[in-house]
Amino acid sequence: MAKLFVVRHAQVTVDFSIPPSEWRISMEGIDATKELALKESWSDVSRIYHSPESKAMATAEIISEFSGIPTMCMDDLRELHIPAIQSEYEFLRRVGEYLGGARDPEFEDWDEATKRIVHGVQRIVTMANGSSAAMVSHGRILTVLFSHILKRRLRVDEWKSIRFPDLSVVDLDTWTVERGFFSGT
Repeated sequence: MAKLFVVRHAQVTVDFSIPPSEWRISMEGIDATKELALKESWSDVSRIYHSPESKAMATAEIISEFSGIPTMCMDDLRELHIPAIQSEYEFLRRVGEYLGGARDPEFEDWDEATKRIVHGVQRIVTMANGSSAAMVSHGRILTVLFSHILKRRLRVDEWKSIRFPDLSVVDLDTWTVERGFFSGT
């Protein structure tokens, strides 16, 4: 029974003077990722796919170091495109409006983001060839992905509920969330 281990990257050091895509994981994030890597059984996971952003790549590399699983960068796993935002308040407001269904011309279109992330996950499943796989990505694009899997648009409070790092496991036979974030447990 193949699984998809879906990981949100580790906690970052927030710096609103640079785009979120350039934020790096913090020391706390490194420690939490080591803990996650040690607690999880990665048996049957053939590869860890990750976003090209440094915070996802670093998270994947830490898991790889502890599990021995090779990593591979995949552009489709990158975060939703958003502009540089100058404050946490503005960031939360705009992301909340976007997740609530408002169109923001500076954000990646919801339907296009859905197509991109679903395509990326389909590629991962194909490349895994019946084995389990892991992916490390970002909270907003994972919210889009899980909206697709759960067949409902997830809310901003659900996006905020995904920890740094966090893990959810999807059963690839049934496309159900077996455990972790958005599993209902």
